[in-house]
Amino acid sequence: MTAVVLLLAPLLSPSPGLPGPGSLMSGGTPEGLHLQIAAHPDDDLLFMSPDLLRLLARGASTVTVYLTAGEGTAGVGDGHPPRRYSIDRQRGVRAAYAWAAGVRDRWRRNLMTVGRIRAEVDTLADRPQVRLVFAGLPDGGDPRADGGRSALSRLWAASGDLSCVRPFTRPSVCLSRSDVLEALRGLMRVFRPSVLNTLDPDPPPGVADHPDHIAAARFAAAAAPPGVRVVVYRGYTTLPLPPNLTPAEHEIKREAFAVYRGHDYRAGSGRRYDAWLRRMYRGPGAASP
Repeated sequence: MTAVVLLLAPLLSPSPGLPGPGSLMSGGTPEGLHLQIAAHPDDDLLFMSPDLLRLLARGASTVTVYLTAGEGTAGVGDGHPPRRYSIDRQRGVRAAYAWAAGVRDRWRRNLMTVGRIRAEVDTLADRPQVRLVFAGLPDGGDPRADGGRSALSRLWAASGDLSCVRPFTRPSVCLSRSDVLEALRGLMRVFRPSVLNTLDPDPPPGVADHPDHIAAARFAAAAAPPGVRVVVYRGYTTLPLPPNLTPAEHEIKREAFAVYRGHDYRAGSGRRYDAWLRRMYRGPGAASP
């Protein structure tokens, strides 16, 4: 059973008008609903873009689910409150999505209970076909989670319901592997996607991917209903591959991530970020959206 509670106030006041990427990513509105399932706020901007940015610019219906709160090691030795950091990352992705859609950064917040997970669902006020879902599980880098680090990976690997993890945003419950799968299946029943975009559940050897990326992708693939087209995007493993974005695509991706980065004190610059912003690789056989 899914219940939605509407909180009437917008999350943020309107931000200054920013030019969206529509002039570089023109085309007809894609059909169906495109569902992204990511581990952290920013995975979609770094590894599923510019495909994602193109969808937003062209007016597609999109839902992006972030399985973890993305708190990482915030507050472990640096004095930055982890809850505040999680909220900042949410603000960052909201701002980036609004920028890519070319509308004001104004959102409506809903709370959705699906299975045993209570998720926040944010709807872009001027483009209500754009929604973000924050499930709030612990980030794999958080040593404060039940059992320590790699909470999402441990949940995926758990046999039956012998293991559970308390959500970062709702520590009063303890969620099992089957709870996460049922929540994702419930979200898919609600939103009825035609395309599911995920990261790589089985990355090639050579460059290690983030364990959360792999676990999130495996949860997504296991929950996908028949008939949904699954598109896989490579994560950290794009580093040794040649840059493959056009100058215009790179600039739009760079600008979108810069909007997000303004809210994330840990999102640095340097070789790795520059490499990710110049690349996007889909899995074998995946066509453009």
